[in-house]
Amino acid sequence: MGHPLSLTVWRDSVCADDDCDAPHELSISVPCDASVSQVSERLSGRADLPRIEGGEATWILEGRSPFAVFAQQWSEPRVLVAPESPFVSLVDLDATPHLQFRYWCQVDPERVFDCFRQGQQLPDKHGSSSDNAA
Repeated sequence: MGHPLSLTVWRDSVCADDDCDAPHELSISVPCDASVSQVSERLSGRADLPRIEGGEATWILEGRSPFAVFAQQWSEPRVLVAPESPFVSLVDLDATPHLQFRYWCQVDPERVFDCFRQGQQLPDKHGSSSDNAA
């Protein structure tokens, strides 16, 4: 099984008031043989991502590259790689932070997820609501 990995996770600020205590940092420990789905599920319960008025917020979790989409309106994250993939292959253990949640505003998380899966450019996170429609 090996030694557990101690990981530093940062998240983007959601507004100017949120910048006051940035970087928003979380430390977690995971088994070195943890899968992507195991780490995503663990972060789902620990990340404490801000809740946005209106109930819609989209977050992209990335290490070396994006590997999961989280949404305020979803009960669990959706991974962009094989769920059983070894998590350690997705992070640079010499970097800080090891993981980062990028805030993708109120863009439809289904659309963000589909763009990643289809290799398309992500929608503008600051675009008008008509830009974010399917």
